[in-house]
Amino acid sequence: MSDVDFEQFFNAVPANYLVYDLDWNIVAVTDATLGDTLTRSEVIGRNQFDVFPDNPDAPQGSGRTAMEDALQRVVDEGVGHEMPVTRYDIADASGAFQTRYFKPVNEPVFDSAGIVTHVIHGVVDVTETHDPSGFSPA
Repeated sequence: MSDVDFEQFFNAVPANYLVYDLDWNIVAVTDATLGDTLTRSEVIGRNQFDVFPDNPDAPQGSGRTAMEDALQRVVDEGVGHEMPVTRYDIADASGAFQTRYFKPVNEPVFDSAGIVTHVIHGVVDVTETHDPSGFSPA
């Protein structure tokens, strides 16, 4: 199957995944992540934190800090991990930020020499089931 288009397969994965270079620029994104508000050309090649900035009206929100620390940990340790549920507000089509909670997972991608070259970042939106007081309904 030499004509397999892995980019096409990745794009069609029915889940929220992004692939970052080590400067946190987005090099790949699934269609599910783009949703109805973003296009691939608006995202690819741009920095994660420019595309998905912190909510300036929520100073208690530490989505960027938590995510940046977690991504760097993957590079430094060379192992994947799941992050705890993390608040990371997302701007809607009008630019208004909506409170969101995500369950992120990060995995390293290695070159043939075993050096981390990219990080795969996946998230599940758990906003509907997450209670910020700590209680999550079963």
